[in-house]
Amino acid sequence: MTLPNPDPSKLKLGPSSSEGVSLWDDAPELSEQVTSISCLNAIDEVIDESALEQDDFVPLSYVVAHSVTGRIRLKIERLKREPQKIGRCLMALINTPGVLSISTNNWNGSVVIEYDDSRLDQFDVLKCVRNLNPDSLAEVQPIESKSEAKSAVVAKILKRALNWLDKIMPGVVQLALGGAAFAAAALKMPVFVTRLLVAASVAPVASRALHTLVDERKFGVDALDGVAATVMMLNGKYVEAAFMTALISTGEFIREQTSRKCQKLVADLLGLSGRFAWLVKGKKRICIPADEVKVGDIVVVYPGDMVPVDGVVLTGEACIDQSKMTGESIPVEVEKGSKVLAATVLVEGKIHLRCEATGVDTKAGMVLQTVSDAPLHETKIQNYASVMADKLVLPIFIGAGVTYAMTRNVIRLMSMLIFDFSTGIRIAAPTAVLSSMHRAGRRGILIKSGGALERLASVNAIVFDKTGTLTSGDPKVTNVISLCDIDKDELLAVAAAVEQRLHHPASRAIVKFALQKGLEIPHRDNSTHLRGMGIKARINHMSVIVGSKKLMESERISTVNAHPTEMISTTAGESIVYIAIDGKLAGVITYNDPLRIESTSALKKLRRMGIRKMVMATGDSEATANRVAKSCGITEVLARSFPEQKADLVQRLKAEGYVVAVIGDGINDSPAFVHADVAVSLHGGTEAARESADVVLTDDDLNRLPEAIEIARGAMNLVRQNLTLAVIPNSLGLTFAAMGVIGPAGATLLNNGSAIAAAVNSLRPLFLSDWSVDANSALEPRQSVALPDVSR
Repeated sequence: MTLPNPDPSKLKLGPSSSEGVSLWDDAPELSEQVTSISCLNAIDEVIDESALEQDDFVPLSYVVAHSVTGRIRLKIERLKREPQKIGRCLMALINTPGVLSISTNNWNGSVVIEYDDSRLDQFDVLKCVRNLNPDSLAEVQPIESKSEAKSAVVAKILKRALNWLDKIMPGVVQLALGGAAFAAAALKMPVFVTRLLVAASVAPVASRALHTLVDERKFGVDALDGVAATVMMLNGKYVEAAFMTALISTGEFIREQTSRKCQKLVADLLGLSGRFAWLVKGKKRICIPADEVKVGDIVVVYPGDMVPVDGVVLTGEACIDQSKMTGESIPVEVEKGSKVLAATVLVEGKIHLRCEATGVDTKAGMVLQTVSDAPLHETKIQNYASVMADKLVLPIFIGAGVTYAMTRNVIRLMSMLIFDFSTGIRIAAPTAVLSSMHRAGRRGILIKSGGALERLASVNAIVFDKTGTLTSGDPKVTNVISLCDIDKDELLAVAAAVEQRLHHPASRAIVKFALQKGLEIPHRDNSTHLRGMGIKARINHMSVIVGSKKLMESERISTVNAHPTEMISTTAGESIVYIAIDGKLAGVITYNDPLRIESTSALKKLRRMGIRKMVMATGDSEATANRVAKSCGITEVLARSFPEQKADLVQRLKAEGYVVAVIGDGINDSPAFVHADVAVSLHGGTEAARESADVVLTDDDLNRLPEAIEIARGAMNLVRQNLTLAVIPNSLGLTFAAMGVIGPAGATLLNNGSAIAAAVNSLRPLFLSDWSVDANSALEPRQSVALPDVSR
């Protein structure tokens, strides 16, 4: 489909424009259908020409990464390089009528804009972003009063101090200080030593409390802990204060270690950890850690080495195995000017490349960063519980103050201030999510966020792509039929000779089948490749044509003799390659895309787990689609479907109340991915599919899908258990503290002890054995089976 090319000067971008012609006036049929990311990016090249008329104006460039009605996500490279300037510039969009919210992620240059779709459309939002001029910000800085300037300076100094404190106090140091403080208090060491250790162990808590106060202008749960510890110290309750900080440090340490394990696992999956690079310095080659390579450096890569950085080839030729990054099973050839990616492997040859990106800025690093940010992508259940817990902070302060005013009992005051409902939630819920993500990664399942994990647990409908998902994506020859006096094996050898240098799946299938039969493939003298139809060649003084029926018709070669085979193959869902020799049809080769060996077992597991709604959507014919569906037990089929029809199917299922997962491997699945609650991609799929997916099955095994859902459900059960462990002890303890039944030590044990118990409970996924349901079948290497012929 070709987009119209309207005059940019007369272009309007939505209902808000007052003059000019609509982009869609020349193509009304596109007005409701074109929502794909590729179209948004293509149209973007047209929509902002008028902005270029401004003097010295450099438009803010971006790429549309994800888009649904009312929400759009952009990738802006300048946001990573200039986070403050670009971030402030983007936040100015909040003043645009119809824009509801804006959030940015400086690490990966991501911007999410939510808007009122009754007032704006996607193209209006893109125009607003494109027309931003970050370089003009310096001209419109507000004039501050002296008092405002002083406040800003104080706040800046305070934030720098807090950031410095966070850097020098990692989890292991906090844990050691907490333990040392408790030991000093319990062993009754000199008072000044105990005070110093307790104060040092309280510092991280105070830092977080001040962060919340400075950044969010509110009292957080750390304020309760900080005030309680301070009051206990002032009243000489060093053992209780040290005990409390030790337990807090233990919980934070557990969460930090779990996060690191999860990040390390993803790095190992990509092969990013422990890499080295050969740096070129004049005539020398120096081996250095990959993270020390800088942009612009020249690096040499030898056979068997992993490419350490993203870069462009300067000299040399090589074959690169890109399977970890792009899913391509066959190594690709690179030469001068080609771009190569970190985490790929050089199979053959040698290249010098100029570094363009290192570390987290590489494509592989961005995948790692996505998982590193996963704790920030909290689940809805955790968000709700955290909000409720934060709302209780001020009432607890007030309740403790009222109790002290009525009883004048400082012990009750301290005991009540110790209790909060957020410590357990803050530590245990993310730990449960991270440990479950770690377990999933250990089993070949990359889950990119806590939100995806939560949605995956609720999935009750799944839409499957066919080719490459339920089937192997690797065609197999099913029959060779000779329609002349040439032997079938000789005919196959001739066809293989013609096809052997092509990369088409059917060509690979024919050559592979001939080699498996041990046939000697003759030499091909010359050839002409007719893209999309087939190939002509001369073999042993014979003129040979191998290709589609359309090619035979264009060469005026009759295919009447192949009609019986055509009828049988069409019914059986097979495809046909025609072979003509010296102007006459000599035979045909039939092939199909076999079902993955694990497809049937994976779908059986899903049905046993209660997922009854399973639909296969494919662009193939009804005969082929029904044959595959019947073989793996799917009853609902959408055949001959275009990408937008797959997206409509997902929206219809969601409207019926289903939580929908879509699993696919190609660019044509992207529109359905956009509308799905959870998008799942196989590792062997396209890079576009894996980047937009919420879950990637890195083993390229469908058995991992039911396993992923089982892990997600287990994670949500853990979160609910942990919320119970956090709420019930704190509710009872707060009541007992107000009544004077328990003191600071008991309150500390109940509050922080329950948080640690919940955190330890969260670690259970790390120690579970492999999945209990048909685990052995899940561990089998991926294979393919030929589809049964249901038509004969």
